[in-house]
Amino acid sequence: MNERTPRTDPEEALRGDITHGAFSHPLLKEVMRQFGRTAFGRSSACMEFDAFLRRIGARGKTCLEIGTMHGITAILLAQYFRRVVCVSVDRAQDRGLKHEIVRALGITNITFHDVENNAEKAKVISGLDFDFCYSDGDHARDARADFELVRRCGRVLFHEYWPIQPPVWNLVNELPPEEVTRAQFDCFAYWGGKPWSD
Repeated sequence: MNERTPRTDPEEALRGDITHGAFSHPLLKEVMRQFGRTAFGRSSACMEFDAFLRRIGARGKTCLEIGTMHGITAILLAQYFRRVVCVSVDRAQDRGLKHEIVRALGITNITFHDVENNAEKAKVISGLDFDFCYSDGDHARDARADFELVRRCGRVLFHEYWPIQPPVWNLVNELPPEEVTRAQFDCFAYWGGKPWSD
């Protein structure tokens, strides 16, 4: 007699009713329902991102996001800021899904700038007025250069703040300790050199 084991589809398991963690957020649930887990590849929104945004009191007029991949973190940032501007040096094949996701959710306060290189990224950022930045670009090569582009806003949230990413780890640890808030569990650090005001 041949016994069959039930096939378990890992994507299907993620689509169930999730009540805790990042996937409990209604917008992220909807992304999962419409686009599946592929949309969450390499996304820092799958960690304590939303909870940390609340903890640091993230809000403001314009948030700049450096590096957005499929736009998942942009979706969450758009709930705290009047406008989110994303600037990404992405491969051409990675550019389309974020536009589809944001359109499907009906979110209208996100703008994507897909650029070819760091020079073009710097040019776009130098022409922007923003009061908060989420820095999630090429950490290994661009952490310090990206910080120099955005530090003028006085409020920068860093991703990949952990010892295995020395460019971010060292940069954040050079900032005045009283101006840095570190996430409890995941690899986020927030530099709040200047409070936000209306």
